[in-house]
Amino acid sequence: MTMYFGFTTDQIQLRRGLRELLVEICPPTAVRAAWSESSSPVPQLWEQLGAVGLLGLLAPAEVGGMNASEVELVLLLEECGRFAVPGPLGEHIAAAVPALAAAAAPEAAAAVTGELVVAVQEPNYDRVRWITTADLLVHPGHAGLEVTARADLDITMATPSVDLSITSAIVTPVRRRPLPGSDAALAGRRATLAAAAQLLGLADRMITMTSEYVRARTQFGVPIGSQQSVKHLLAAALVSLGHARPVVYRAGWVLAAKAADPDVAISFAKIYATRAANLAARTALQCHGAIGYTWEHDLHLWMKRVWALSTAWGITAAHESVVASAVLDVCK
Repeated sequence: MTMYFGFTTDQIQLRRGLRELLVEICPPTAVRAAWSESSSPVPQLWEQLGAVGLLGLLAPAEVGGMNASEVELVLLLEECGRFAVPGPLGEHIAAAVPALAAAAAPEAAAAVTGELVVAVQEPNYDRVRWITTADLLVHPGHAGLEVTARADLDITMATPSVDLSITSAIVTPVRRRPLPGSDAALAGRRATLAAAAQLLGLADRMITMTSEYVRARTQFGVPIGSQQSVKHLLAAALVSLGHARPVVYRAGWVLAAKAADPDVAISFAKIYATRAANLAARTALQCHGAIGYTWEHDLHLWMKRVWALSTAWGITAAHESVVASAVLDVCK
């Protein structure tokens, strides 16, 4: 039997269509605007992304969703990472909307269309990212996932992230409602996978940005990109990204196929994607020099999103522990 490990023509066209849309609606100016509380582009972006069906990617057709799988999820969220789309996009698409739909929550349809922005709280983590941009919060409860409107949250100790568009805060639900039928473990896996996919896109964009810069920037009359040391730095970052992509893609397939050991696959994906994105960020800054960290240059927006997502949904050490435990169990 022959197996084909690759994306279909329809999936590639879906990605191409999303890229064309994001070029129009999410230029660097929109990413930069998300750093200002007075002019957040997230609500408008959500409506536009909802209109093309992205927000309902994993939701059933009954609530206006696309009924797609995690395979499409990684492909499209990688594209969103490439554009550093602001807001809790991964959590909204991968965890919140499927949970609301599974529970037949009245907010599900509005979350699919983008009328509502939904944040998701990580298990055993007292802070919620993107809470200032969210209308609704899906969070762990006593017997599974629960949902609380932002108006019914007691928000305290708000602190900015290194990415100033991600304001996190400690929240306490004053009123909460259970989401029966939702799967908290699956929601966590999907949210972790979503973070890994976005890290791939962020890494790809920084490598491209840096390649363009070193071809244009000259020293001693020649482009700095002609120097072997610069070529080697970018080649190493590109190889790391090339190693990470199939790991993340496979994790999407594991979830979609309900294959064995999903937690190991998801942890591998987060580890590889985080390493690739952090290496791309370091390489980009080294090749750009100090200008890459200035406020005026766009590079720092992508770097800081990488640093923020690297710790989202499990730090590397925690995911390495999952993988190590699985490997040691096999060796017994």
